[in-house]
Amino acid sequence: MDTNERRTAVRERYARAATEADGCCGPTECGAPGNGSAGVGRQASTISCAVGYDEGELAGVPEGADLGLGCGNPVALASLAPGETVLDLGSGGGIDCFLAAGRVGPAGRVIGVDMTPEMLERARGNAREGGYGNVEFRLGEIEALPVADGTVDAVISNCVLNLSADRPRVLAEVMRVLKPGGRVMISDLVSEREVPEFVAASRDSLVGCLPVRVREYEEDLAAAGFVEISVEPRQRYPGGHILADPQVQAVIRGDPGREAEVRAFVESIHGGAIVALKGGGKAR
Repeated sequence: MDTNERRTAVRERYARAATEADGCCGPTECGAPGNGSAGVGRQASTISCAVGYDEGELAGVPEGADLGLGCGNPVALASLAPGETVLDLGSGGGIDCFLAAGRVGPAGRVIGVDMTPEMLERARGNAREGGYGNVEFRLGEIEALPVADGTVDAVISNCVLNLSADRPRVLAEVMRVLKPGGRVMISDLVSEREVPEFVAASRDSLVGCLPVRVREYEEDLAAAGFVEISVEPRQRYPGGHILADPQVQAVIRGDPGREAEVRAFVESIHGGAIVALKGGGKAR
């Protein structure tokens, strides 16, 4: 897929996630299938607890903010302080924005950016329901952020940058909007292995979440000018959606020996904690 096709495919997938609770990974690998909205909510909570949220955090956000789409808990990484301005890339239903809002307090500000109108509608409804006066959601692409230069203390994101067709551009935008000394606290899928070519070529696998190589993330952050970079694989992430991908299955049927390659790759996928600083100031 070219860049536009990839962006369209991701937007369509996350529009379904907003309206139908259709997330990255299926119920067979992430939790028990549910019945109705209550079942969907239980499944999302099961996924979110598995990747680093605690039940108290989930209970404190509006119902419908947690869609089970993350691979970590970036707010827990971020050490946010009262009065700070936080930007969430690919804010989805708003769960991380609402958790960040509690950390920065009424004197702080949280901005969520998402390119999917259906997600924005859901997140804005959740904000109204929860009475979050210090949170706003903006329509935009993370490769061209609708945020002014040098206005953000911390950038967070959860399982989003791996979906971008131009991650170096995203990181350049992050550098632009951060204040001197600002920081990046990202949860994303990472692997020490390269994505097999026939997996990377599959539309279903791509929009269903593929990892970024640890070394590639480190190199991209350094090229954007970040310092004190850390990319740490943490909890293993279920990758059954890759093995179930029809295109991947077709390759395996034609060459059964490739199944071991795919399984080794899937087992290498982890939720990663990505941390970096913008120089030129005193980080908190």
